[in-house]
Amino acid sequence: MKKKLRNLIIILFYLTGIPYLRFLYLRKKYGPLVRIIAFHEIKDNEVEAFKNKLKFLKNNFNIISPKDFYNQRFSKKKLNILLTFDDGYKSWLKNVIPYLKREKISAIFFLDKRGFGLIPELVQDEHEIGSHTINHLRLPELSEGRLKEEVKRKEGIISFAYPFGDKKSFNSKVIEEIKKAGYKYAFTILPGFNHKKTNKFLIYRDSLYPEMSNVLFKAWLRGSYDLIK
Repeated sequence: MKKKLRNLIIILFYLTGIPYLRFLYLRKKYGPLVRIIAFHEIKDNEVEAFKNKLKFLKNNFNIISPKDFYNQRFSKKKLNILLTFDDGYKSWLKNVIPYLKREKISAIFFLDKRGFGLIPELVQDEHEIGSHTINHLRLPELSEGRLKEEVKRKEGIISFAYPFGDKKSFNSKVIEEIKKAGYKYAFTILPGFNHKKTNKFLIYRDSLYPEMSNVLFKAWLRGSYDLIK
């Protein structure tokens, strides 16, 4: 019930026009804006909703690739959208990858040990692999040695996603270890707009799910939730 009420407030607030005006203000101040979506498992009963969301995103926003994001190749007119997926689900192979391929969309897959076996398939389809630690633990709670082991970087991987991704998931010590490990980017699950001046180790992402209505999806990505959270 609380979630339904929250979602209704997000939509109603969007309809006031205030979030859109804020979006225009931020774009004028910082230049092109990027919103990053974090999906997790896409279950069999969510596939149709997921397919519809991909089409909705393509029709309403500018979907960018991981390489576009790294090289800051952004649309100046449309809100830019980057797709990411967290954890490591075998179901991605039948419920996600084919539909991304159909829509010619590439994404970042942040993997913990549950997803290591998926790497060959993901790389073959030209998706980016990111680190999500080994055991998906809250990093600030770990000893120094355990922290180093969990964030150890595999060759060629430049992006990291904090497990859980909320404010309790990182601190200055954790961020310093991420940098020492050689990562260039680190992603949270804190909603917000990204731009060229965003801290590269505190990148905003929106944890969303396919069965959200298109109206709610659009209102959220335009920043309505940012203002009421």
